[in-house]
Amino acid sequence: MLRLVGRMWDSIRGEGATRATSRTDRPVRAVSSCKQMDGNAPPLADDNAAAALRRIFAQRDPTQAGSIHLMGLESLRDRLGGRWEPVADRVHLLTSRLLDQYLAPQDTWFRHGAEAYVVVFAKLGPEQARLICAKVMEELQVLLLGEADTASITVRTAVHEIGSDVMLVPASLKEMLDDAAASLAKADMIGNAAFDRNVGDRPGMVEKPGPLEVRYRPVWDVQRQVVSVFIARTCRTRPGRSPLWAYDCLEDPEDPQHILAMDLHLIRDAVETALELYENRFRFFLSVPVHFESLAVLGRRREMVATLQAIPAHMRAFMTYHLYGVPPGVPTGRLAEMVGTLRPYGRTTMVVVDPFSNDLPTLVAAGARVASVLLPPGLSAERARAELLRFGAVAAKNRLSTSVEGVDSLAMERLCEDAGINFLSGDLIGDWVEVPEHAARRSLADFRR
Repeated sequence: MLRLVGRMWDSIRGEGATRATSRTDRPVRAVSSCKQMDGNAPPLADDNAAAALRRIFAQRDPTQAGSIHLMGLESLRDRLGGRWEPVADRVHLLTSRLLDQYLAPQDTWFRHGAEAYVVVFAKLGPEQARLICAKVMEELQVLLLGEADTASITVRTAVHEIGSDVMLVPASLKEMLDDAAASLAKADMIGNAAFDRNVGDRPGMVEKPGPLEVRYRPVWDVQRQVVSVFIARTCRTRPGRSPLWAYDCLEDPEDPQHILAMDLHLIRDAVETALELYENRFRFFLSVPVHFESLAVLGRRREMVATLQAIPAHMRAFMTYHLYGVPPGVPTGRLAEMVGTLRPYGRTTMVVVDPFSNDLPTLVAAGARVASVLLPPGLSAERARAELLRFGAVAAKNRLSTSVEGVDSLAMERLCEDAGINFLSGDLIGDWVEVPEHAARRSLADFRR
């Protein structure tokens, strides 16, 4: 069912330019699928918010499209439970960023109370505008909870004013999806129903992991004997179990829209942290992940570029990118497009590969500077020897720098040294931390202590 949201969203994004300048001969109508006003939602009690809405209703032309909506975060607060208070400020920061990202320049929004937002669309009618609000709330749930509960996502539409109260009509995302699915072919309905499953069906998410967090791990430059790069990665803690890392934090790690949302969230969070440290005279290089799917189609690539363009120019010299999820045998031209997309916004691009990959010449031709290998947890140096020695030799032949993540022992470090690996990270080099540290010189003797 969540995939249907992406299809509906892509359709609206594609129509945006037309709808922004079009008009309708009919006034805005109430939601046809909802016959009653929302009995659970009180009228707007905040005098300033209610007055603002009354002014909007009084000034708008009833012959033009446009709509006003109320987004409440009550369901997100209820699902977070006792975790709400510690993360409330962060939730509101994420909400404001998502609204700024998805709204057109002529649209606006403002806070209403502690857990709601009023969103005013200048041109879009209620159906399209509700989906945009629902998209924002869906991404919030994905980022904070790892999955979205469509039944709990409700957007309320202001339709008219009665007395001194602005009346609201509710529509849940599940109802919107059901209405849309009813208009599709039966085959589509059957296919989409397979995706409307409970999060408890996925073994990795049974423990109700905590909210999405960003952690950093140091990287040792073997040649320069310095720790100057910090890898950023998302994680979710789980009581009594090991954390979920990177794209495993998602309910569906293969959903392109959720992958993109996670990439954008991490980049914004990590850059914001790096800027604060930069102002305090910390100096280090920040390496952030970008998934192949986030750049695979033009629409998602544009969203990624818009986020990268917001990185201040003085920070770009300290940015590097890890390109994940590159399929084996990718054409040189295709990979060159992605490396070229990232190049203006950072110092270099690394590509994560399998150690037995035959694509290292393709990486060089596409403009990538570093090939990176992720070692599985618990892999012994003896078992990894043949793979890493071959990887290092092929990379050296192609004049490609190399990086290995997962160096957990001195034996693995010695193997990487024999293979000529340039950059190392793992438990031996340094654990995951909440905030990157200032670049510092480190010799092998420091890691042996």
